[in-house]
Order: sequence, then structure tokens, then C-alpha cells
Amino acid sequence: MIMQDQRIDIALLLKGNEKEILKWYRVFEAPVTKYISSKVGNKEDVQELTQNIFLTCLESLPLFQQKSSLWTWMCSIARHEVADYYRKKYAKRVLQCIPFVDALLPEQIADMHDLSLVVLSVLTKLSHAERELLQLKYIDGLSVKNIAGQLRTSIKSIESKLFRARRAFEELYAKETV
Repeated sequence: MIMQDQRIDIALLLKGNEKEILKWYRVFEAPVTKYISSKVGNKEDVQELTQNIFLTCLESLPLFQQKSSLWTWMCSIARHEVADYYRKKYAKRVLQCIPFVDALLPEQIADMHDLSLVVLSVLTKLSHAERELLQLKYIDGLSVKNIAGQLRTSIKSIESKLFRARRAFEELYAKETV
């Protein structure tokens, strides 16, 4: 990849030279797609992430200090894009699984990304036990009986702890969205 890096004129990229941008895209499109495919299974998501990575690289190019190869720098951006992808995917999964989320949604949260960030923030503020219970119930889809068996405690205890975990989530969520 280093030899391919040398064929790309960073100065021309910075100036927005269309010919150099197309050349850069042709050189790196397949390696970036292959890299993303190794991290993400869905082909449509791979294509979207690949496009996002190139756009982010172009926007961030003035920050590229050329202390590493262009490919290494692009991989760093790709890793961040993939991490964001999974954070958003996890948050969406959480939202779909939490039955009381409809009551929590204020109208001022315009899109799923903003909502995902709020939910992730709230989840990180919960205690480990509360987070684990909500995950077992609403993400893993376990019944209260199965959770009680897994945690070696009574069904009533799990019901009570789930009630408190949901309440804690709701209270923290209300504070986050004010």
C-alpha cells in the first residue's frame, strides 16, 4: 500500500483537484471496502461506510500530518467509523427492545442518531447490575424466570430489581433530555 500512497499527491488532494481525488478513490476504494467487509457483514452497510470514510477523509485531510502512510491514516478513520456504526446499531437494538421507550421519547430528539447517543449515555450511568438486568431482559429477551435462574435468585427479587432498573433508566433519561 505504501507504493500506492506515493502515487497520490496530498497537496493536490488538499486543493480539491478532481482528477487527483478520483485517482485517490480508485487506488483506495477496494482496500477500504475489503477492510470494512472484514468488520461489517451487511453489504449495504459496507458500501455506506466506505462512502462515509472517503468523505470523512476528505474533510479531515487538512489534519493529516503525513507522519504515517495515507493508508494507515485512512484505516484509523475507518476504525472510528466502524466503532460509530456499532455504537449506533447497539443503541438502536436497545431502543427496539425497551418496551417503555415510547413514553420516554421527547419530540425534540429529531433523529435516531441523537436518540442513540442519549440512550448510550444513560446506560453508561446506570450501575453494572441495572445495565446487566436491562440487557438480559430487553436485549437478550430472557424471561424473568430465566434471569432469576441465571443469577441464582428469586423471581420476585428479579422483578423488583427490574422495576428499579427501569425507573433508574427513566429518571436518568429525563435528566439527559431536559
